Amino acid sequence: MNSLKSRRPRRAQAPDASTVRKTERILDAARHVFLRIGYGAAAVDTIAAIANVSKATLYTRFESKQALFAAMIERECRLCSQRMALAEQAPAADLPEALRRIAETLLDIFAEPQNVAILRLVIAEIPRFPELGTLFYEAGPAVTRANVAAFLERHRELLRPVDAVTAAQDFISLLRGDLQVRALLGVGDLSAAARVRTAERTVDAFLRIYAV
Repeated sequence: MNSLKSRRPRRAQAPDASTVRKTERILDAARHVFLRIGYGAAAVDTIAAIANVSKATLYTRFESKQALFAAMIERECRLCSQRMALAEQAPAADLPEALRRIAETLLDIFAEPQNVAILRLVIAEIPRFPELGTLFYEAGPAVTRANVAAFLERHRELLRPVDAVTAAQDFISLLRGDLQVRALLGVGDLSAAARVRTAERTVDAFLRIYAV
């Protein structure tokens, strides 16, 4: 099996706007097909047709179906990380309110049906695509943990002396609870109101542990 590095998209230097739009269309089509019928049944010809590009054009950007799948997962993780970054970079004059904003954004990401479907797909494909677990973790959860840690580090004076990465991991773990498992299994209350209550409980518990 080739390394993951060899499966990643071939990127030209400084692509023009047309090339970027075409690549995004391919990734949009790939997401649609992979989520609808799974990795195994997905055909590159189908993805190219939906993206309105030739198969040859697709292969100039992604050398295999595995490369396309990896790039699609990586992009979805990056989009989620960008949503988190908007919450994490906001001012924290009111630390509890800032943490609630971060918590609610992250819970929305956990419970969003498309993200749940992507996580299910990743878990299903790891046995035959082992590198995907590392790619998903490094592009998604690891980035979120680092960003939350950076937020806590910027506001260290409001917290007890603690390693920011450890505190960030504790915050995310308290927040996740069993919600992500319930989302994967399709059970329990995942409504917006339930997520708000979970965010409030998490922030309260976190501050009881870590606030000065």
